[in-house]
Amino acid sequence: MFLYHIIQLVLKAAFTLKKSAKETTTIMLDLEQKHQGKFDPSAIKKAARFQGVQQVFINDAFTQLVNRNTNPFEQISNKLYFTLTGLYDDIIDQKLIDEKTLNQLFEDPIHSTTDIFETKALVDVHLNLIKRVKNIAAYKSTLTNVHQAQRDSSKQINSQLNEEELLDITLRKGGYSLLMCRHYIDLPESKEIDNCFYQLGGVIQFTNDLFDIYKDLQECIQTIPNSAKNISEIKTTYDKLVHNFMNTIHQLPFEKSKLDSLKIKLSPIPAFGYLAIQNLAKLQDKEQQLPNLKSAPRNALIIDMEKNINRFKLIQEAYKIYKTN
Repeated sequence: MFLYHIIQLVLKAAFTLKKSAKETTTIMLDLEQKHQGKFDPSAIKKAARFQGVQQVFINDAFTQLVNRNTNPFEQISNKLYFTLTGLYDDIIDQKLIDEKTLNQLFEDPIHSTTDIFETKALVDVHLNLIKRVKNIAAYKSTLTNVHQAQRDSSKQINSQLNEEELLDITLRKGGYSLLMCRHYIDLPESKEIDNCFYQLGGVIQFTNDLFDIYKDLQECIQTIPNSAKNISEIKTTYDKLVHNFMNTIHQLPFEKSKLDSLKIKLSPIPAFGYLAIQNLAKLQDKEQQLPNLKSAPRNALIIDMEKNINRFKLIQEAYKIYKTN
């Protein structure tokens, strides 16, 4: 049963991701023409790639709880969301506008008076997405929490936060970001579903931090993975995140057979994190302490997922997660 669902996922990705990426690119090129500006080519590539991963491995996995895949309307919303996040990140990273102006864009987008491409496109996509969600109040609440988490994440730059503070930011940043995606698919109103998305988002953000250790150190961004003294600290924290997330699946209001299928389909996501932890463990000394990772070579902190051996290890880890949770 496990391999059946995994093979289905792989085949689905192989047959749909290219087409989905092309459709996302078209949306973004249309925005360029409409607002007379240009996306960075890497931004288009990133949005086109990640919306497809979200679509196949998360959104469709959840809609199959109600016996269907996501429909074209939901798929477009997903593409718009990843366009929105790309614009949002660019505006913040490049400091295109000040924080007060950015707050105003989200609080009162209709009356915004922006004159640069990124902000005009952001407002356009933001207003479009608001029209596409059913529970606007809940959506705006989630959006506010995403924005606050993003602002709080600035505390990670050139800082010495404790683990509790870092974990709080990590959970909120990842959790609320993924919860946004929940609003774009038509699922029953359920606190259990909301919590499942939130906890999965936290796992994804922690995994991103594990994979981005080299990049974050170059940018002086403190995370739990790049500031922990040993692997056991990292693994203990990650084990708890994964366990909490998998428990939320068991609490969903659907029959056991569907929950079992969902567990299998989502298990590769936390498996990436365990693969990264195993890779990081190679840098431990005899006392199982990690070195100063700033001095570690880049290739020691990077995992090449194009290698078949790493893909095989990923499936192994996914199976362990499925069986032990």
